Amino acid sequence: MTKIEIKFFITTAGYTLFDHKKNEEILEEVKKEPADETLKWIQIKLATICNRMNGNRMAQIMLNYRPDGRR
Repeated sequence: MTKIEIKFFITTAGYTLFDHKKNEEILEEVKKEPADETLKWIQIKLATICNRMNGNRMAQIMLNYRPDGRR
């Protein structure tokens, strides 16, 4: 979990950074699961939707895009 996410949950719970609450307490109070699991689920769902599309759709083209050159 990143610092930005923690700061968001702290303000959502109604605390400030100076209240010195533990991250676990705040996540338990907000009843939020870690964002990694949610993002992984969304990524899998979007990949299955894009795989069902035609090959000439923009989402399908972007999913299969591989750059040719080097950075």
